[in-house]
Amino acid sequence: MISIKNLSKTFNKNIHAVKNVDLEIAEGEVVVIVGPSGSGKSTVLRCINRLEVPTEGSIAIDGVELTDPECDIDSIRAEVGMVFQQFNLFPHLTVMENICLAQRKVRGRSKSEANEMAMKQLTRVGIPDKADSYPRQLSGGQQQRVAIARSLAMEPKIMLFDEPTSALDPEMVKEVLDVMLELASEGMTMAVVTHEMGFAKAAGDRLVFMDEGMVVEIGPPSQVFENPNEQRTKNFFDKILY
Repeated sequence: MISIKNLSKTFNKNIHAVKNVDLEIAEGEVVVIVGPSGSGKSTVLRCINRLEVPTEGSIAIDGVELTDPECDIDSIRAEVGMVFQQFNLFPHLTVMENICLAQRKVRGRSKSEANEMAMKQLTRVGIPDKADSYPRQLSGGQQQRVAIARSLAMEPKIMLFDEPTSALDPEMVKEVLDVMLELASEGMTMAVVTHEMGFAKAAGDRLVFMDEGMVVEIGPPSQVFENPNEQRTKNFFDKILY
């Protein structure tokens, strides 16, 4: 579903955020990317959605090459949902309006079709009673669940999560992770950048450890956590609680 080959991203000609990354993500697979701050994790995710343009290398989504000049990037983005650290909800729109906006403009759905899909996804993330609320009336965890529902309403083939719980109070983290665990169990193809090692263990099919812009190690979460092959990986996990 996602094929990344020799991906590199340089900022200001001398900041090498990502260096020669190769990664394949199969349909229905959950790949969790971890590593220290500044290791290039989020940049890889942003390149997958072409929010950043790769300096070198190639990325293909479901067989379509993103770096091809003929690629219709908007049509690709319509198939790739992305959830960020910040919720990015429009404060002047209700939850329902936030979820329906892209459906109507990008998918061309009628108001009734968009509303029906919005309620379906709000029910899926456990907050159908918040449809008429405004973002300011919701907790951080509820706002992030709205952001997830908004992405799901577009019926994407792939979901990208960029540290979706890092801006939340600790007691709100579980409600968001529970939604993500449910998506994983339903077979959604997911690439997740996170510091939540419990989620990586519970939902990840493979764990990717990055450092200094490079993939250091890839493997099943249990193996990478408990018996890493690389000393740099071992040093990282020896210093964190999980």
